[in-house]
Amino acid sequence: MHHFITLRCSYLLFLLTTGNSAPSPVDSMKNNFKLLADTTLIRIKKLINEFQISPNIVISDVDYIPNTTLEKPLVLCSVTEKLNTFQLIFPKLPLDGMSQIQSDVVGLLDITKRLANSCRCPEKKPMSDARLDASLKDNAAFHLLIANIALTRLQELLRKLISNLDQLKNC
Repeated sequence: MHHFITLRCSYLLFLLTTGNSAPSPVDSMKNNFKLLADTTLIRIKKLINEFQISPNIVISDVDYIPNTTLEKPLVLCSVTEKLNTFQLIFPKLPLDGMSQIQSDVVGLLDITKRLANSCRCPEKKPMSDARLDASLKDNAAFHLLIANIALTRLQELLRKLISNLDQLKNC
């Protein structure tokens, strides 16, 4: 009986010490980002599995699709820029399921902008989508392949962000 009372008292003490502190707004935004990013990753995986495109197929002139392999530390401004580019690409790809991922990207972009605001980062103007439109128009016949590349790169970005979310403080 004594062990039960000791255990219960220590549990109540644990609840009191952890329950009093509310997460900071920045922590809440990061938690929301992580939850939405995890959900988006699941949706991306499902769509990529539906495509079943050979990894040996190569298409040129897709450098407008953000790539995270070249960038070591991610900073808020570059993340916002990359998400904004994905936001411009996805509506131009006529695929089922892409609208939900588009909505997720809009939500992630909003959270990222609020994080950048909280860190007092200067707001950058989004890139012009004239080159993007031209490239997408030129490669319209390959929309499945472009969608696969864009989804794969978004997946890489989100994975990198989730694993490095705590270091994402710089503009």
